[in-house]
Amino acid sequence: MNQEDKKIQEERLEDSAADRREAKRIWLVAGTGAAVVLLIAAAAVLWGVLRPEEETPAQASVWEGTMTEVSAMDVMCEPSGIAAMADGSLLVTDTYGKLVWRVQNGISTVYAGGTTVEDPYGEPVGGYNDADPEGSYFKNPWAIAPFLDGYAVTDTDNNAVRLIQKDSIQTINGSTQEDLMMTDMGVAYDHPTGLASDEEGNLYIADTLQNAVRKITPEGLVTTFADNLSDPMGLCWKDRALYAAETGANRIVKIEEGTVSVVAGCGTDGMENGAADQASFSMPQGVAVGDDGTVYVADTGNSAIRRIRDGEVTTLVERDVEDLGSFAPVSPVGLLVQGKQLYICDNFSRKVFSVSLE
Repeated sequence: MNQEDKKIQEERLEDSAADRREAKRIWLVAGTGAAVVLLIAAAAVLWGVLRPEEETPAQASVWEGTMTEVSAMDVMCEPSGIAAMADGSLLVTDTYGKLVWRVQNGISTVYAGGTTVEDPYGEPVGGYNDADPEGSYFKNPWAIAPFLDGYAVTDTDNNAVRLIQKDSIQTINGSTQEDLMMTDMGVAYDHPTGLASDEEGNLYIADTLQNAVRKITPEGLVTTFADNLSDPMGLCWKDRALYAAETGANRIVKIEEGTVSVVAGCGTDGMENGAADQASFSMPQGVAVGDDGTVYVADTGNSAIRRIRDGEVTTLVERDVEDLGSFAPVSPVGLLVQGKQLYICDNFSRKVFSVSLE
């Protein structure tokens, strides 16, 4: 390659990197569904730039287990967060309808959230109102987790944490003794996303655009559990440790006794399997941990589900970005391990997929 060709190649790579950074910014601020088409297109271009000599099969690849083609929900929505109830039914947040659904035996009913007016394109605009479950409004319900005697929901566009109880929905942003910004609602969050709760009744919140994870006690006291992260999103509590999808750093971290350690991800935006410290992800937004310690990752930017086990990263399910008709998640976000099933909220395909882990 002569110097002129080399210069052209370098300029193309620089432009591609800039496009990737802009796609990431749009994704985090505007929401997953709004940016996924841009990201798929950018990924296809980058594949041609970086690997022009390779071809990918025009199909989805499933390495292990069986994935259902039919959604676990019988309604069309934009599932984002997912949690299990004591009776085995599922609670799913819907960023399109601005609702929380309860799914039992494949039948979906509205669990919380009222109907709001629609925009010119027919999408409910949502709102903000604390009342009974039918009369309350959400703007962008992102994640859900058990808390106190109900379920906490991050209402991302309202910068609020809401608590769904039997007869009411209330805002629980909490109070603090730290030097954090406060509003009339309590502690001020900036784009709160992921949620998790522990055995002692504490709630953990990914304060995404403040690059931190906050902890709310059952009494409502907020402390900083971890900071200096890069756009943390999906959270999962397991075996006295908090796992976080550090979206901006393209890696999965574990927070235990005040120490942040890397579970997997070299920090480079990509999709390489192998040793955990050398593997790469692209804007992972969800994480779940099985009883055997296996970590599952919603590798959102790669339209894939990844698995971390015994220090190795493998791909469980992958979508071919050049074949939009292939059967696999496009924009996986929330994950839930329930028994031998892995549930996957695909915000773009408007489905909740289920993968058998047996």
